[in-house]
Amino acid sequence: MELTTVKATTIKIRAHKKQQDRIMIKLVIFMALVILLLFIAAFAAQLVPYDPYAQDLTIALQAPSQAHPFGTDRYGRDMLSRVIMGGQTTIYSALLLVGVITTFGTLVGLFCGYKGGKIDSFIMRVSDIFLAFPGMVFAIAVAGVLGGGIINAVVALACISWPKFARLARGQVLAIKNMPYISAAKLSGSRPTKIVFKHILPNITGPILVTATLDIGTMMMELAGLSFLGLGAMPPIAEWGSMMSDGRSMLQTAPWVILAPGCAIFIAVMLFNLLGDTVRDVLDPKTKKEKFTWRRK
Repeated sequence: MELTTVKATTIKIRAHKKQQDRIMIKLVIFMALVILLLFIAAFAAQLVPYDPYAQDLTIALQAPSQAHPFGTDRYGRDMLSRVIMGGQTTIYSALLLVGVITTFGTLVGLFCGYKGGKIDSFIMRVSDIFLAFPGMVFAIAVAGVLGGGIINAVVALACISWPKFARLARGQVLAIKNMPYISAAKLSGSRPTKIVFKHILPNITGPILVTATLDIGTMMMELAGLSFLGLGAMPPIAEWGSMMSDGRSMLQTAPWVILAPGCAIFIAVMLFNLLGDTVRDVLDPKTKKEKFTWRRK
C-alpha cells in the first residue's frame, strides 16, 4: 500500500515538473518575442527601409510588391516603414500608460490599505465614481476636453484606469497587514514606510505584475481606439490607430492600408496577452502550494 502511494506521488511530482518546465519554456519564448518587438520599436528609425513620412504621389496606393511589401498609402508613403515606426509610438505609449497607472494605483492602494480610516473610505469612493462610468466613454470625454495628441490620450486613459490597481493593491494589503511578520516588524520599531515598502510591497508584487502585463494589450487597443477617433496621435505621426483611421475609407479599394496596422495591433496585443498569461502561471501561488505539498508527502 505504501509502495503504491509512493509511486503515485512520484508520478504526480514528475507530471508537475513537466508542467513547470513547459511553462518556463513558454515564458522564455514569449519573453524573447516581446523583447524582439520592443527592440524593433525602439530602433524603428534605423530599421525602416524608407522614410515613413516621405510622400511620393506617383506610387500612391500601390499594391504590396517586392519594393513595398505592405504597399503604399494614399500619399505614396511606404506602409512597412510606417507600421514599424508606428510601433514605436503605439507600444511605448502603452508601456508609459501602464507604468503610470500601475505606480500611482499601487501607491494609492498601499496607503489606503495600510492606513484605513476615513481617508481610505474617501479615496475608495472617488475610485467608485471613476469605475461607475463606462471606461472608454469617459476617456473619450476627457480626451475631447484636453484636445488631440498622444500625451493627452495617455492622460485620459490614466484617469480611468488607476482605480483597478488601487483596489487590487488595497485588497492585497488588507489580506497581509495583520500577518505575524508585520506585527513583529511593528514591535521592532520599524517605521510605517519601511514596513510598507520592505515587508508588504514585495509580497503583493506578483498579482500587480500579472495585471500590469495583461493590461498592456488592453491599453494598446484603447490608445489605438482614441487615435482612430481622432483623439490620440495626430497625422502625420505614424501610429497604428490613426493609420487605420486614415485608411478606413479605402478598405475595399486598397485594403492593405488598413490591414497592415490592424495586423500589427493584433500581433502585439496577442504577444503581450500570452506573456501575461504565462507570467500568471509562473507566479500562481496555488501551483507553488501544490508543489510544496507533494514534496512533503
